[in-house]
Amino acid sequence: MERARSGDPVAQTELGYVYAVGDGVEQNFPEALKWFLAGTRQGYADAQYNYGNMFANGFGVPQDLSEALNWYRLAAAQNHMRAQYNLGFMYDNAQGVEQDYAEAAKWYRAAAEQGHSAAQNALGVMYKYGYGVSQDYAEALKWLKISAESGYPTGQFNLGAMYVNATGVDQDYAEAARWYEQAASRGNLSAQFSLADMYIAGHGVERNYPRAGELYLAAARQGHSEAQYNIGEMYAAGYGVEQSYVLGYMWAEISSRTSDVFHRSRANRNRDAMTQQMSQEQVAEAKALASRCLDSGYRDCKP
Repeated sequence: MERARSGDPVAQTELGYVYAVGDGVEQNFPEALKWFLAGTRQGYADAQYNYGNMFANGFGVPQDLSEALNWYRLAAAQNHMRAQYNLGFMYDNAQGVEQDYAEAAKWYRAAAEQGHSAAQNALGVMYKYGYGVSQDYAEALKWLKISAESGYPTGQFNLGAMYVNATGVDQDYAEAARWYEQAASRGNLSAQFSLADMYIAGHGVERNYPRAGELYLAAARQGHSEAQYNIGEMYAAGYGVEQSYVLGYMWAEISSRTSDVFHRSRANRNRDAMTQQMSQEQVAEAKALASRCLDSGYRDCKP
């Protein structure tokens, strides 16, 4: 506070952040905005970036993506890595600006070259599909590998997918499984689901139903509707998990509620088939459990 009041833009920005997140003080967005603004008046890039974040998220001000974009541009022009990534993301996803893949790739590259792992992943994806750049699988692999090796879970999953689908490399399920394992251990639900499929099929790993069940369950608890369907089937059949029609019905019911129309009908058929093996009391228990599980954000899903 003393340094911020004396005009130190670094202290002003740090103080703004403390108020923004409520770190050791009561959260106070107006106070955060005040100190971030003080830092921006001195042209401090990190203050510009954080001030932009307040508008991007509607913290203490009405959400204004165009205003956020303006502040990110100022910070990015000073080589602020996170502002460069955010700019790329906004151009990529048409947030506060018209979609422009070339502009997105430009800012992703700027951040990627400074070591931003999410930007490295995003740039790799753009090279994979030719968004804003000429399609180039070698460049895609290069950036995805850099991102993956930095420990970024999405980069690890996307690199694994290149090996599964033989995109720019020879198909190599074992290498894919290696990267999926790392991403899955960090909570990436796509990796958890895909790796579970590999354990079911024995692709790149030895067939292992219990491990597949663990992974489907982890993805199911993050809201992955196909994983919810699959773990429901496993409970119903007793593959890799202790057989339970109640849990099988519960996950099929949840999948029905979270799926698109096509997958919903499949979940309904699986769920309804289980009722032939269940008492009315068990069906009622499973329905109540499905509602409790969803209402709790997947925290309370056990009988």
